[in-house]
Amino acid sequence: MAATVIGISGAISALEGASGAMSLRVWMETHREELLKVWDGRRLDWQALCGWFRDAGLTNSIGETPTVRCAKMTWYRVGKTLEARRQRHADAAAATERLAEEKKAAREAAKASRDAEAVEAGTLSQRMQEADRAQSFATAQRIEVQDAHARAAVQRQERAQQLAARAQQSEIEPSDPSEFITLDLPVLEGVSSTAYLPVDPKLPPVREGDINRLTGNAWVYGDDLPGYPSKRNYEYEKDWLRDVGRLLRHRHPTNLTMTPEEKFVMRGAKSCIPNLY
Repeated sequence: MAATVIGISGAISALEGASGAMSLRVWMETHREELLKVWDGRRLDWQALCGWFRDAGLTNSIGETPTVRCAKMTWYRVGKTLEARRQRHADAAAATERLAEEKKAAREAAKASRDAEAVEAGTLSQRMQEADRAQSFATAQRIEVQDAHARAAVQRQERAQQLAARAQQSEIEPSDPSEFITLDLPVLEGVSSTAYLPVDPKLPPVREGDINRLTGNAWVYGDDLPGYPSKRNYEYEKDWLRDVGRLLRHRHPTNLTMTPEEKFVMRGAKSCIPNLY
């Protein structure tokens, strides 16, 4: 017979035979708990039991029919053995449960540690991002302040140049009206009479950014163009743009033949005056 199909019945029979097939101790170890459960705490009649042990062929360790004293002693020793066995099983079960709890606690502690590390890493990342944003904001603020200082410096320089130009103009002694010159300009419809007023040849051309003496505002759309009316005779720059724009278009049917300065003034005239082509 193959070893894999042999059960344990033979091994159990061998073990029982080693202790005596009809051993009283073996019988008590097997049936003590069941007998106590069925008898439900009532006093055992050892005389009756020993008579039954004799009839059943149960013997003590030396093969004799057990006496009452022998049966009671064997019963007591078997109870101690079974109690010790139960305690070992209980201790083993408790140890197994305790080990399982320790493993569970270790897993939970490891998870809590990982969660805490993740939270700490997230907090650190958030703080680093906040620090980066604060640094970027501070850098942007610093650049903005530097740009503001640069613009202020440019404005101060332009203002100084304007003041110097006005001082220079004030130092120039105006010409006698008889010395005024009149520009050779075509007479066009829509061009105001201001464009044809005589101009003082001693005075320098009006520059972009110079202050209009009549309004106190700075001129915006470029410098005076050579050969065209000067801004000096105008109160409003829009009027100057209207006249110069029409004169430019008369001289240049297309912008391709204009100088860069003339193109700049022409773009300003178109932006301020509708239907100027």
